Amino acid sequence: MPTILLDQTNASLHTSKAAKRCEEVVKLLEGLGFQVRDGKCPGHKIYTHPGLPDFRSGSFNCEHGKNPQIKLAYISNILRVLSEHDSALRAYLER
Repeated sequence: MPTILLDQTNASLHTSKAAKRCEEVVKLLEGLGFQVRDGKCPGHKIYTHPGLPDFRSGSFNCEHGKNPQIKLAYISNILRVLSEHDSALRAYLER
């Protein structure tokens, strides 16, 4: 049943792309086993996943301010990564 989390994350990102806040996206990614860290520039986040051998890293930018929104382009990129690595993520979550 852990793969339900992946389905819920995908649904959450698809339904409200324009209203996602930085903290929420970080929590969603971490819930799937991604490691999220700060990049070199303020607001820049880099995410990796130790259980996905074919995935190196992805990134997104949080705008300035307290818990800012993430631009649609970054949400779309995250959704693409989740889609491309769907089967590997499901296998990782089932362990």
